[in-house]
Amino acid sequence: MARVPFPDPDTLSPATQRALQSLPDLGIFRLLSLADDAFPKFIALTGGLWTNAELSPRRRELVILLVARLLSCEYEWFQHVEVAKICEISDAEIAAIEALELASFSEDEQAILQLAQITLERGRPSDDQLAAARAALSDRELIELGLVVAIYSGLAAVMTGLDLELDARSGAHDLTRDRRGPRLGE
Repeated sequence: MARVPFPDPDTLSPATQRALQSLPDLGIFRLLSLADDAFPKFIALTGGLWTNAELSPRRRELVILLVARLLSCEYEWFQHVEVAKICEISDAEIAAIEALELASFSEDEQAILQLAQITLERGRPSDDQLAAARAALSDRELIELGLVVAIYSGLAAVMTGLDLELDARSGAHDLTRDRRGPRLGE
């Protein structure tokens, strides 16, 4: 059990209850629902990076896996390995991220992953590093990548700091899908 108990769903606002009903039944969502009125807005922001972003689902999931690995967040890793597979990331690529052996990725993906790591470390990329990432990403995708790093590193801090236990199974297969891949929220 997490260090903070999950709320009784009946005590949450109707908007939070609706948001929870649109998501897989996972500990992270139950825990975050404690933020009540902020929760549906957070899910809308995060879901927008899944469904309305220019950043591809594959690239988003590569970045999330890297964040989970670099922050040793077992919960995030467990949940996103299955999402990554849905987004056409191979077992070998997942193993490469887990081992932090990124040389097997394309030059574009290496540049993206390097920028994600620098962003996570709150560093400033060199001009060459930024140019390599900008060659692979539009300006919009560059900002979306930064938001993915910020959100998922923050989630990793909550999961780790509050000892969120792994769910019995990944929620990846409970997500709705569209032409881009899995969707988060409504």
